Amino acid sequence: MKRTIRVFSLLLAAVMLLSAQALATEPAQAVTDVEHSGQCLCGLPRVEPAQAFTDVSKQDYFYDAVNWAVEKEITSGVSKDAFAPERDCTRADFVTFLWRAAGKPVVNYAMSFSDVKESSYYAEAVRWAASLGIVTGLSKNTFGAANAVTREQAATMLWRFAKQQGFDTTQGGMAIREYADYGSLSEYAREAMAWAVNTEILKGSNNRLLPDAACTRAQLVTLLYRLASQTTGKVDYSGDVTGWMYASESKDTLVNLLVRIDTVAHGSAGGSLQQTNAAVSLMKLAMIESGKAEDAVKTYLNGMNATQKDFFSFQWQQALRQTNALLDGSEDPAILDDAGDAGFDLQAVSSDRVDALDKTVTKLLRDAGVTDEWKNHTDLKPFSAA
Repeated sequence: MKRTIRVFSLLLAAVMLLSAQALATEPAQAVTDVEHSGQCLCGLPRVEPAQAFTDVSKQDYFYDAVNWAVEKEITSGVSKDAFAPERDCTRADFVTFLWRAAGKPVVNYAMSFSDVKESSYYAEAVRWAASLGIVTGLSKNTFGAANAVTREQAATMLWRFAKQQGFDTTQGGMAIREYADYGSLSEYAREAMAWAVNTEILKGSNNRLLPDAACTRAQLVTLLYRLASQTTGKVDYSGDVTGWMYASESKDTLVNLLVRIDTVAHGSAGGSLQQTNAAVSLMKLAMIESGKAEDAVKTYLNGMNATQKDFFSFQWQQALRQTNALLDGSEDPAILDDAGDAGFDLQAVSSDRVDALDKTVTKLLRDAGVTDEWKNHTDLKPFSAA
């Protein structure tokens, strides 16, 4: 019995000694694995994923992009401590990046590429991308998985990907023509490259676009990161209508005409009268000097996000319909009296001027990044519900 008590006492003493030593351990020493979740553990500074790579430093232009890509599990290093930022990226790898960024969707699609084996790590990515037209292959039967992806190929894939993900992809413009090697762009890539340059997702080097140059891993995660950072480039009709309307306060009479068009409450008790007010505003804009109207629209669109632009384009189309109805007589002009516009002279309005203004506004909307989504707003949902 005494022997048993002695053994138990020794065990108890040993446990107490070990516990005391554990309590004496520094907090920093007790934490051996800090997750790359962006949070701090035990009061310690956040450890960023890029810090694990010896070939990535905070001074690198791609540092934030690498952090983002690793945290989102879009890519990782080529080894535990190397990212290989300057290594050429293959077409297979970039399509895989895009697929992971989209959430690794699984699709039922028969690929025709003979150089993409079903067992390859990128097979599902290529299948998905091909099903959506994000990639078309180097030929009908060849994807070119091992080929380095060129700048114009990458921009085109990213542009198609962005369209599929709901980003505005019509931000073209003339800026791209200022590059010395603009003429060397492949025809298929011109619209995509114009978008990438205009949105500053892709930047040239020494006034050159270098469309045929191979892209590195660092460059491609940076392109994806820049796209993901453009949250204002996505049309989002969540929330209520007050967030969709821009309706900025202005002392400019012409801008205020645009505000009247933009703030019609469809489906409300006075909605039809407001639509008439909007139509009158549109006709007033059409009858002034075209350059002044164009400048007013540019000013108005300049401060909007993508949703506000898309919503304005819808409001513009509704005002245009009411305008045409008043001009062709299908809408009783007497409604002008009810709407408070009794003094407006419909006979002084030129349909040609209205058409010309509409073409100008439509072009400005496209240049401002509005997609064709507004053309599908043939009824008042979800706008009247809001």
